[in-house]
Amino acid sequence: MIVLVLTALFGAAFSAELDPSLTEWRLVTQNEERIRFPLRDYILEVKAFLPDEYDTNPPYSELFRTDKSTTMMITLHASTGGWKKNVGRLVWNTIKYDRGYDIAIEECDAKYQSYRSFPAGGKKEQIWAWNFFEDHVELTCDGELQYEQNFDEGDVHARKPGLPQSCRALGDADVDKITLKHMAGEYIRGRPKTVKETTLPQIETTAPPTTEPSTTESPELPDDSKFAEPYPTCDCWTPECNYCANMECTVQHDLIGDDDLGIQVTSKLGWRIMNSIVLYDEDGNTLGMFQWNLKKILLTGCVNCQSPPAIRSIKPGTVDLWVFSLDMIDGVLTLKLSIGGNVVYERDLVGQCADRYKNVDRFAFFDMTCESTFKYAKEQMVAGARVTPDCAGSCPSS
Repeated sequence: MIVLVLTALFGAAFSAELDPSLTEWRLVTQNEERIRFPLRDYILEVKAFLPDEYDTNPPYSELFRTDKSTTMMITLHASTGGWKKNVGRLVWNTIKYDRGYDIAIEECDAKYQSYRSFPAGGKKEQIWAWNFFEDHVELTCDGELQYEQNFDEGDVHARKPGLPQSCRALGDADVDKITLKHMAGEYIRGRPKTVKETTLPQIETTAPPTTEPSTTESPELPDDSKFAEPYPTCDCWTPECNYCANMECTVQHDLIGDDDLGIQVTSKLGWRIMNSIVLYDEDGNTLGMFQWNLKKILLTGCVNCQSPPAIRSIKPGTVDLWVFSLDMIDGVLTLKLSIGGNVVYERDLVGQCADRYKNVDRFAFFDMTCESTFKYAKEQMVAGARVTPDCAGSCPSS
């Protein structure tokens, strides 16, 4: 095989950062290619194509290998080792096989696992996304979860004595290099998981005073007559939105003085997927992000904590209305998160944190789907041109 090292992209001395050009689709031209890819910071996306002819029940060799026209493989290399030292191998296919030989992580699975459905419903073009977290990894195809593996729950099998320790080791590895195999003709790109901290003002992260969440009901929400129909949470991390830098993908809103309106979102709640709102000042500068799930709550530069029991007790998969608000009371800026009309988390922002977020003038949604919605109040908000009922054509219109 020909091994192509992409020195033209990264230069002779590799960096831990992904080359900006790889945030756009890049054609894989060889049967084996090596690239630098910080897997903890970027989601690895692969645009693959279903073969015109394939067999969902082919004859298998003694090693149970499938037809290479449907197979893709990525070998993972850690920062502490060279290209010859592997810490993981991902093998998956563009079709669903009759006998379940669809996908495996060699360091975690004793045998191939079956997909949940035929990838992309049998469409010619497929968008696969490998997303590595601290405790698990997910593989989706066109947004549908097809496979997930917890690094603490690797298989145990006599023929693979390294399991399950090798699975946990993969989760702990700082992967910064990958080798692509059997993928010529496909496309790859890296999608950053979060807005980079380096682009934001640097603020000391000393935790501000915490107040206990209120158990009383929050004020009544404004009358529904003030709202247009629910709008989808248009994702701003797209080329069209210049990766959250295009103000046409934001909503102008006086969040501090909105009379408890806040930002009202209806979404599915879970342990892994983050609900994320990007916050801007009146000049369009990014102030930071508010992010939360059932496990943790984050506000860039100011809050990084575990979700309180009132949130952790919610059943994963629950769809509910939640409200993010910033209230100025007696000169103190307070962050509040309400679910189902009850305040479940609040924190006073002081010092530089208060100085930073008191200037919020706009918001946008980061890495959220069209299935989630927010309430757009025409009397109090001004939506950018790309914030529409179909997100400028990127979401199906209702």
